[in-house]
Amino acid sequence: MEVVFYISALLLLLFSLDAITGVLNSIKQSRLRAQRFRIEADDLKNQLLQQEKKYSVSGNLKWKGYRRFRVSNRVMEAQDICSFYLSPLDEEAICPYEPGQHLGFKFQIPGEAKHLIRTYSLSSGDTASNNYRVTIKKVPPPPGTSHPPGRGSTYFHEDLEIGSTIEVSAPAGKFYLDRQDQRPAVFIAGGIGVTPLLSMLEVICDKKIDRVCHFFHAVRNSDDHAFAQSLKNLAEGNPNVSLHTYYSSPQENAELASGIKTGFLSVDAIKDAIGHSEAQFYICGPPPMMEALVPSLEEAGVNSADILMEAFGPASVKKKKNSESDGQEKDAKLESSKFGSVHFVKSDVTVEWDGSSSILDMAEEHDVDLESSCRAGSCGTCQVKVVSGKIIYEDEPSTDPDEGNCLTCVGTPEGDVKIDA
Repeated sequence: MEVVFYISALLLLLFSLDAITGVLNSIKQSRLRAQRFRIEADDLKNQLLQQEKKYSVSGNLKWKGYRRFRVSNRVMEAQDICSFYLSPLDEEAICPYEPGQHLGFKFQIPGEAKHLIRTYSLSSGDTASNNYRVTIKKVPPPPGTSHPPGRGSTYFHEDLEIGSTIEVSAPAGKFYLDRQDQRPAVFIAGGIGVTPLLSMLEVICDKKIDRVCHFFHAVRNSDDHAFAQSLKNLAEGNPNVSLHTYYSSPQENAELASGIKTGFLSVDAIKDAIGHSEAQFYICGPPPMMEALVPSLEEAGVNSADILMEAFGPASVKKKKNSESDGQEKDAKLESSKFGSVHFVKSDVTVEWDGSSSILDMAEEHDVDLESSCRAGSCGTCQVKVVSGKIIYEDEPSTDPDEGNCLTCVGTPEGDVKIDA
């Protein structure tokens, strides 16, 4: 009997030890699973942080540098005017943009050693379908000259097909819709200058912003009239939108669509249409149009601060200063820089400033090689590092250079400066 008791006790002890071992193993396995989950969670968090770091600036998915995009579609909008729809090759999200901003492009023309950089305004973009749209006019050679056609626009039209890839910088630029201003918006587009203004009008209509809009579009004739139907639809679908179209050179015997006027767009025509100057004016077009309209608007009583503009090419439209103090401030800056010089460090070239030339102009005059594109402070192609000294801008450029750099196409020296070029 006593033997049976000890055997039973031993068996009970073995069962207890086995149960305890099982519990301990279960606890160990749970701890291992929890540790593994923590490691996986940390890995996922790091991946998300890396992804955010790669494509995010200030939390808005904006990426730095260039990112590869694929041409997902091409649509001809008018003669020699084509829309290119662009989707990111990595299929990650694109960042939102302000209507009116542009994209930068870096590409290599076949047979050329150096990359070309160009900027083109966004005519539309959709974060839901994850694509941007730029609309580009193929620039022909200037009449009566031996100059070649536009290199960038020709590359887009002749070399980029559906499925082609190209490097794209994030949306940028300070020419965009002021969504806070409730005054009437007057959009004045010359030719392909319609692209950034169209995106502004689309946002006003899509977001149902209660704002009176006058849209003026000046083109040569129906061959150049891009987005005619889109603009007509926006005007017909929104009672706040008035559309005014001008053909400067209509085809002979051509029947004009309803509402189209002939001749050149003038400030008098704009005043007659809107009835007053208390509005915000957005203007985009070729330099001759800008140079004619902007001073005329100011003479008609429009405040310079209410004229927001972007020109195609190296336009140099100067707006009036808003006050005498602004003029005095400019004079003081020019006086302080009158005897300044620019030393191009890598080229070992020193140039005395003449009081008007940009740093880029001085570089080109003395065979210092600098990259450039827009020559209007919009694209950032010409930026270089400032080794020492200070660079000033008569008008605030559309693109902010990287820290420690300057935009040479619109920058001038304040005193002596050294440039890493």
